[in-house]
Amino acid sequence: MKYKFKNPVFIKTAMKEEDYPSLKDKSGNPMVEIAVAGRSNVGKSSLLNHLFQTKHLVKTSSTPGKTQALNFFTVDDSLSVADLPGYGYAKVPVNIRKKWGPMIQTYFEKRNVLELVLFLFDIRRIPNEDDLKMMEWLIHSEKSVIMVLTKVDKVKANERKANLAKILSVLNVENLQYTNYSVTKNIGRKELLSLINEAFDEAFQNNLKEEDHG
Repeated sequence: MKYKFKNPVFIKTAMKEEDYPSLKDKSGNPMVEIAVAGRSNVGKSSLLNHLFQTKHLVKTSSTPGKTQALNFFTVDDSLSVADLPGYGYAKVPVNIRKKWGPMIQTYFEKRNVLELVLFLFDIRRIPNEDDLKMMEWLIHSEKSVIMVLTKVDKVKANERKANLAKILSVLNVENLQYTNYSVTKNIGRKELLSLINEAFDEAFQNNLKEEDHG
C-alpha cells in the first residue's frame, strides 16, 4: 500500500518501554513504525505538522529541547509515527540529558515494529559528536534511514550542494538516502513521501525473499 499521511491522530506520550503503544491497523495487524530523529532545533515539529498537513497537532516550542519524551501518532489508520525527543541542546538540565541516551537506545533496541528512521538535519550545520552518535545508533539498529535536510530555504541553491557534500563527508555513510525540505517554502513533502514508500516497498520485498528462503 502507499502511505499518504492522511488522517493524522495523536496517540500518546511515553518515556518507558512498557508505555509504548501497541497499535494495530483495521485488519488487526501490528502497525509498522517510522521514527523521526534530530537535534532539538532542527525543526522536527514543524516538519511533522507539514507532513501531516496540520497546523498544531505536533506541539512546537520556542524553547529547544523542551520535549523530552517520545510522542506517538498514527496516519492513514495503518502507520505509526514516533517523534523522538531532540538532542544536543546545551541548556537542557544535565539530569534530563543523561536520561535521553538510555531512553533512545532502549527505543531502537526494543521497538520491533520500527522499520524506518527519518534523520532530520539542518543543512546549515556540520555534524557534531551528538549527530555522529545518533548515526552510530541508527546503523547499529539496522533500520532503513532517510536523511531529511531541513531549512533549505535558508541557503542558496549552489550552497545546498556544497553543504550536503560536507555533511555526507563527516557522517561517512555509504548509500544514504536523502532529500531536501523546507516547511516555509513548501519544498520536499512529495519527494519525502515517495522515498518513504520506496523504503517500505523494499523492506516488504526483502521480507518476502527471507520467507521464501526460510
